Amino acid sequence: MTSVAAGFVKAALRIYTLRYRVRQASLSRNVKYRYKAYRVPKGYSYEVTEYNGVKVEKLTPEKVLGKKIILQIHGGGAVGGMTATYRKAAERYAAVSGLKVFSIDYSAGADRVHPELLNECCAAFDGLTAAGYAAEDFIIAGDSFGANLALALCLKRRDEGKALPIAVISVCVQADMASTGDSFRKNAYADPMYALPFWQSYEKRGMRLRRISPYCGKTDLTDPYLSPAYGDFKGFPTLFIQCGDVEMGESDSDMIYCRAVAAGVDVTYKKYRGMFHDFHYFAPRLPESRKAWQDLGDFIAKVNKKVNKKEE
Repeated sequence: MTSVAAGFVKAALRIYTLRYRVRQASLSRNVKYRYKAYRVPKGYSYEVTEYNGVKVEKLTPEKVLGKKIILQIHGGGAVGGMTATYRKAAERYAAVSGLKVFSIDYSAGADRVHPELLNECCAAFDGLTAAGYAAEDFIIAGDSFGANLALALCLKRRDEGKALPIAVISVCVQADMASTGDSFRKNAYADPMYALPFWQSYEKRGMRLRRISPYCGKTDLTDPYLSPAYGDFKGFPTLFIQCGDVEMGESDSDMIYCRAVAAGVDVTYKKYRGMFHDFHYFAPRLPESRKAWQDLGDFIAKVNKKVNKKEE
């Protein structure tokens, strides 16, 4: 059963998103993003460094509890950039793990077309490794489209014979750019961010929920570097997947999990009852969001523990 607080939040989201949902419009391409100067929280240091021309924001706790680094690749549907929401996420990753958190500030925008943003993320990672960081120093974490980029980056590096990060975190991933999953029908009226208004017919409007992002350009929608849900995950790092069970893209996470299991990947999948896309960002208000962050912290601690044992 979902919390009372979650019920209120979902109701508020339905009201806020109605103007977009009534015409099945993309939120990422219609909302106005607010970019503010970052106020570094007490107890942290912050710097921005460029690697191969791509900005990487570095957030470091005063007391670092491990050698690993979380590398965040933010979401935003290829359109939204590094906003306060994702900087707050970096703070939460640091808080639950005690680790440094780097965030790739790729050049998102409405005019971007695949593989531009993937190439930027790969270039940033190449730059980090060239600067002395080892690939296995990183736990790559992404949400929504950022999780897509995180997974695709690892698939591409593996195919190129390059070293991989120690683990990957996939939160509410947008992994099937062809939008073929069953959850587009199952959650057609359940997802407070993207659902059809109750008076609209799925038979008449349902296919509009399966919209194809302009970012796809002319690329085959089943290309694994664009849609990791169609990739072969053999040799993939340890993987942690989270999603809500009422989000429109629930099937995307299901597909990644099935692909990972089939390839023998060490994978953990947690699905949160009654939760919607990127519900994590409502922490600390929602108990479900707090639990999701706790689970992320537990996973990161588990990865660190394994690494420490190997190094002993």
